[in-house]
Amino acid sequence: MLRIFQEAPEFDEFSKFDTETGMLETIPLEEFRAFLPDNYADLIDFNEPIQRIEGKGATIFTGELPETHVRFPRRIYFQITRNCNLKCDYCFIESKKGDTDVPTSAIFDVAEFMGENGLMEVRLTGGEPTIHPDFLDIMHKFNEEQVYVSVATNGMMSRRIIDALCEELNLWLLCSVDGNKETHNRYRPGTFDKIISNLRHIKERNPSSRIRLTTVLTKENKDQMYDLGEICKSVDAESITVIPLRPQVRNPSMLNDMVTAGEFKQVIEDLIEAKDKIGFNFTTTIETDYKEKFFSDPVFRKKSSCAAGREGTNLDYDAKNNQFLVYGCSYSPASDLNAAPELRKPFLAGAFPLDNIPMFLNIWRDESAWTLFRDLSIKSEDCRECEYLANHQCVGSCPIQNVDYDSLSVDGKVLEQLREQITHTGEWYCYKEVIG
Repeated sequence: MLRIFQEAPEFDEFSKFDTETGMLETIPLEEFRAFLPDNYADLIDFNEPIQRIEGKGATIFTGELPETHVRFPRRIYFQITRNCNLKCDYCFIESKKGDTDVPTSAIFDVAEFMGENGLMEVRLTGGEPTIHPDFLDIMHKFNEEQVYVSVATNGMMSRRIIDALCEELNLWLLCSVDGNKETHNRYRPGTFDKIISNLRHIKERNPSSRIRLTTVLTKENKDQMYDLGEICKSVDAESITVIPLRPQVRNPSMLNDMVTAGEFKQVIEDLIEAKDKIGFNFTTTIETDYKEKFFSDPVFRKKSSCAAGREGTNLDYDAKNNQFLVYGCSYSPASDLNAAPELRKPFLAGAFPLDNIPMFLNIWRDESAWTLFRDLSIKSEDCRECEYLANHQCVGSCPIQNVDYDSLSVDGKVLEQLREQITHTGEWYCYKEVIG
């Protein structure tokens, strides 16, 4: 099924999304007009937050055209459980065995609302999402609502789930593999062979399935890009994403494993060399001079900034207060339910009860709730004057990673302190600084 979207030029004015394949492409005005019903001029109302119109062979989503964000998120990272069968030291989510699942009935309500308002993709995550007792029903519900489903998994799935996934159409799995067998097993003991076996089994029985590997980049695996490329090919994955270890970790000793900016630059060059020799696709967090070599995200455009709060968001569950939480980035303090409320507030866009799902749209439209993500004047001076940002080759300094949280006074005005820090802090992995 096709869905057609009209947005502000920053987010590609006209685009076409295939709900079966999960592919988004920019289209010209002439193609957009071909989908319009004959009475479109009488129907359109740009004062409506979201206007859904049945067109010729596609559903059209239009209405108001905000300049700082898409009208409705394109992708939502939905933590359907905090229950997890692993306990990785560098995980940024406080999840554990036996932790809380989101009630299935509430998830179904979310699926209906999101589908009705034009959500392109839901990424089921956790915890380990496949542990949710109704995981398969949840996948199917979003499919029924014309929302494309991707699954972020650690790969340690039950045989029942694996067999079921082998029968799924348009399956997209994003699975964690953190280096060669020795290194991966250091971080996730005894899991490498099982994960690889599971992925190969799914791909062999379900050849049309999409697999993306996700690697947390550390000092331990920074020299293993060829190994990762070979692993990528061995499971017939479409790509691999390499994400530098962030400061937000479960075990503080893991901070010693963070790579430097210079090491990250070398990793990118190693990935490009391995890509050219072995033949695989990859992406990572800084593109700069190598943008044309990177695999493009099929949903996010990330032109002037990170997609958080602009093109996508997180939907989490606070079981203690029986409410959903909305926040831009899961690396932020907003995802830590035990963090100081004053620290979480600038990163937490809002919350709403399980019986009032439409409140989500009010939160998404509230500009004041997304200052750290939508106010691009907060970018550091170095970023604002950089040609990489101007040319859309870099999204600029991160409002999550480039913060010294220990220096913040929760007794003071935290948002103002954050604004001051971010404005004067360049990107940790600034490519221009390394080559300069």
